[in-house]
Amino acid sequence: MASMVFAQNTSNTKQVGDENQISVAQTGSGNLVGRVANTSSTVTVSSQTGDENEATVTQNGTGNKAFFEQGTSLRYPGTLPATGDNNEITIGQTGAYNVTWGYSLGNENVVNITQAVGANTSTHWLWGNGNHATESQTGGTENYAEIAANSSANTAVITQVGNLNSGSIGQGWIGYASMSYNNATISQTGNRNKVELADGTEFSPALPGYTDDLWGMGIQQYGEYNTGAVTQNGSDNQAAIYQFGNQNEGTIVQSTNLNVANLIQLGNGNSAGITQEFGNSNVVNLKQDGDDGEATILQHGTGNVVKGLGINAMANSFDGSQLDVEQWGTTNTLNLQQTDGASATVYQNGTSNIATVSQSGL
Repeated sequence: MASMVFAQNTSNTKQVGDENQISVAQTGSGNLVGRVANTSSTVTVSSQTGDENEATVTQNGTGNKAFFEQGTSLRYPGTLPATGDNNEITIGQTGAYNVTWGYSLGNENVVNITQAVGANTSTHWLWGNGNHATESQTGGTENYAEIAANSSANTAVITQVGNLNSGSIGQGWIGYASMSYNNATISQTGNRNKVELADGTEFSPALPGYTDDLWGMGIQQYGEYNTGAVTQNGSDNQAAIYQFGNQNEGTIVQSTNLNVANLIQLGNGNSAGITQEFGNSNVVNLKQDGDDGEATILQHGTGNVVKGLGINAMANSFDGSQLDVEQWGTTNTLNLQQTDGASATVYQNGTSNIATVSQSGL
């Protein structure tokens, strides 16, 4: 089923069954596929319920909106009995101030969203196992991308090129037992970008139980054997990874100046890798709250700092943990606190560097 429409038109299509296809193309401004994301559940949506369905939406213009759902036809996927497996959603938007929003309820579903020009917003929620979501935003400024996935073995990838962009990935939620083997990757190229959690609104839950120091930035993962990675090329960027559980891996790579890397891991046997290269005045905030953790930090430049978060100026690692830090350059600072059975290897190459290591046993 296909439709070609022009400015300020609305397309709504609903299919129930397996191996169906929907294709919608819109050119112009102010067009709509489905319903506005924050309207009530009684509003008509574009949706497919069943298995092995495909939906493709293409919009060229300004201020367009695409809202599509698979395996569900209501607002909150957690309350719905209907599911769909092996479905695919592809949305492409070219222009400014465009919005995509959607849900996928089921397993082994695929979502691909691309937005070009700038100041666009993309959000998708996945509910099930083995799903894969990719959001790409290229060009322009002030883009926002968010992917949220519950359950296990899900993959989320966000790519942003430009300045003042924000990206967010949440995998797993408190209260759900099966959450493991998820993978989250965010890559940003440009300046003053953030990897951030949203503001605690209805669609964007904030981290529970944390201070303002932790509010507003991060890949958030609950469970075990999860992997989170952030790459930022540019200056004055901010990144954070929050992992809650055991045997997780977090990696942050930043280049040039004035970048901040926050890494918090609550659980046992977690590993962290942070690299800040070819820049000055970068900051690493590290906290590993659990046993047998491992962290490796490398900084190249001048005036770089490794420390803890908030009012605690010390980077923390606990029983049996290992921390390896290399700082190359001048006026770099390390503050580290460890407890029973932990080890630290610190290498500073340059002048006017400071290393403070505090270790305590039982």
